[in-house]
Amino acid sequence: MNVDFITAIKMYFANYANFKGRSTRAEYWWAMLFVVLVSSFLSFFGAIGNVAYMIWGLVCVIPTLAISIRRLHDSSLSGWWAGAFYIVCYAIAGILIYTMFDIFVAAASGGAISEQAILEIMTGGKISTIALCVFAVLVLYIVWIITMCRKSSPDNQYGPNPYGE
Repeated sequence: MNVDFITAIKMYFANYANFKGRSTRAEYWWAMLFVVLVSSFLSFFGAIGNVAYMIWGLVCVIPTLAISIRRLHDSSLSGWWAGAFYIVCYAIAGILIYTMFDIFVAAASGGAISEQAILEIMTGGKISTIALCVFAVLVLYIVWIITMCRKSSPDNQYGPNPYGE
């Protein structure tokens, strides 16, 4: 089954909260391209664009999780892998945000960024924490992309092969 850009977008929203079944690589990647394009477009419009961007993000949470789970099913993997991926990524993002906030507070406490504040940031392990978090997220996303690029499995416990092969 060939899925083009428009069909993938229709399927993305038609299966808004459908966590059962399978999704092809084309359906997944075309839908993700659409989400990224709309997100990028909205980011150019200042404050109103930021509000629209946040609303768009909330609208896309459930269908993105659903299509990710169906894509994992197509590769004969459990949908729980998607949950694990998002939980780990958000946990790392939380650590990163906390560290960045801590750096901001340390820098702002002196009224300006002093040499002492920079020295405390560098020797306090905050830079290494940030680097480790960024590296971990990059590795996770590389693994995620590779996983989402896997070929479809023949008929499996999640349904027939969407390509009909």
